[in-house]
Amino acid sequence: MTELIIRYAKFAIAFALAWILLYFWTSCSYRRIPGKEMAPTLTPGESYWILIKERTPDRLEPGDIVAFEYAMPGLTTKESVRAGRIQGMPGQRVKVVKGELFVNGRKTSTTATPIGKPDENFDEIIVPRDCYFVLMDNRDAGPTLDSRAIGPLGIGAVLGKVKK
Repeated sequence: MTELIIRYAKFAIAFALAWILLYFWTSCSYRRIPGKEMAPTLTPGESYWILIKERTPDRLEPGDIVAFEYAMPGLTTKESVRAGRIQGMPGQRVKVVKGELFVNGRKTSTTATPIGKPDENFDEIIVPRDCYFVLMDNRDAGPTLDSRAIGPLGIGAVLGKVKK
């Protein structure tokens, strides 16, 4: 009788471990973020946990850092993973006036650096459904692939929320 109980206990433990592994496999990813666009918030070249299940508008909010995939047309690279900070959610109006970010007509405080140069402007857009307006923290790192360059980022390109 005890042998049978031990056999069932081993089976139950193996089953529980399989479910735990399946959960982590489908909800987390460990990816390298190569660019300097999010420095000093994210260290360039470091790998970070990406929470895959946290990529929909009901789980994200402005200020969250997300990882996304974007391959620039005509440029083939292995590393197409980027990171950026969500500044605009679906349905919000976003614009840049003299380097300052406005969301729904209100000036928002950004992270470490201003959005752009004092003379930089970006016409107002309404963020489409299932899209985000994403900006990178370090805009002095060179040409960035944020929403000013590529437009609102579709939810399908978002890999998930970056956990620091």
